[in-house]
Amino acid sequence: MQSLRNVLLIAAGAGLAGAGYEAAAQDRPLSGDFPEVYRVGGMNAPEWAFFEGSSDVAFDAAGNLYVLDDEAGHVVVVDPRGGLVRTTGRKGEGPGEFRTAMELVVWRDGRFAVSDVGHAAYQVFSAEGEFERFVKMSAAEGPMAMFTGARSGIKADPLGDALIAQGAPSAMGQMAGMLAEAMGGDAEVEDAGVDDRGLERLALDGDVASSTPVLWRVPREEDKQDLRPEDLTDPGAIVGIFGDIRYFEPGFFWDLLPDGTIAWSDSSAYAIKLAGPGGEVIDVLTRPIPPEAVTRSIREGTIADAIRQMESEFEDQAADPELAQAREMMAAMMPDMMKTMREEAENREFYEEIPVVRGVRATWDGGLWIQRGGEEPWKDEGPIDVFGADRRYVGTFAAGSPEMPAAFGPDGLVAYWEFDEMDVPTIVVKRLPEGVR
Repeated sequence: MQSLRNVLLIAAGAGLAGAGYEAAAQDRPLSGDFPEVYRVGGMNAPEWAFFEGSSDVAFDAAGNLYVLDDEAGHVVVVDPRGGLVRTTGRKGEGPGEFRTAMELVVWRDGRFAVSDVGHAAYQVFSAEGEFERFVKMSAAEGPMAMFTGARSGIKADPLGDALIAQGAPSAMGQMAGMLAEAMGGDAEVEDAGVDDRGLERLALDGDVASSTPVLWRVPREEDKQDLRPEDLTDPGAIVGIFGDIRYFEPGFFWDLLPDGTIAWSDSSAYAIKLAGPGGEVIDVLTRPIPPEAVTRSIREGTIADAIRQMESEFEDQAADPELAQAREMMAAMMPDMMKTMREEAENREFYEEIPVVRGVRATWDGGLWIQRGGEEPWKDEGPIDVFGADRRYVGTFAAGSPEMPAAFGPDGLVAYWEFDEMDVPTIVVKRLPEGVR
């Protein structure tokens, strides 16, 4: 049965003036065959385009593509024909140099910022690639700065010199307190702002990012245990910190439209909420596609898939030379951690129904691409519904044709990461037809 929370949210949205454009019950097929504009990368790429793996990419209004090459420690700017404009940054300790570059955001005028967790700061650059300023993620010092300033994701605020950020899981704050206590400091750490159930606006005009909550969601029902510093050496406690989310619990998927409107999904129903920059809901987009009930066979398949993924990730990590030091440090704990993770996968609870929506992305022109679940309930890469800038349903791409782009740009440009048989990445830029931009 659909939860009361979902019913109230949808009912509230349906009562708003102009809300809830109802689409036809049957999918309207769209062609996913887009013409290619250029590609960069691959086995025979020039040095600047030999990317190590997929990372953040974004366009500016001139059609330039910005690529965060976190392995090389710089940002590559590619022109609309696939040529190199410049590279910015390098690995290092100084301003404009990156310790651990994690996320890239680009404003339409070409200014960009890099989230550098190694420095616990956002580094801001001009449209010409010149370093402008260094903005700390939080006022905390040392290791605490990384924890208290952590976010789950950031996007460029189209309305100003700021970011819109999703908060980090509340467990991060608990871990910060434990680490502070373990190091002999004050266990009371700076409030990190909203958690992963909300969004905040981060102003970047000072030495430290200042946070203003813009969207609060209904808290998830949870019963977290109080953690202690000694739990950091307990595999069961470490797994339990992040293992309390039920299978099929609705995720929080969101993006920003060009006018600053926030589009998001956080329920099992097909209900895309639209909120103004202040967080007030102004519209709800729906399609009559109900969530599926969780059956016994779905439970068994989901658990088996979770264990397969867990074992595959551990195998990949075992073969990664960059994680050798971490493996040595964790070697004594690994067997118990594997056992605990398997038990957690087998015993985790289930949400009562399977969410319809698995992804929300805004196009450059203000449309929305909404990804639904895959053929198997535990897979996310299903069909993609397209809504135009007028908020009306346009049609649906079949699953995998195309996939969700890594970035949307002007004039219908979209960027995708592709990998060859040797897992060498290439960025492929294509152009969307006008009807789905």
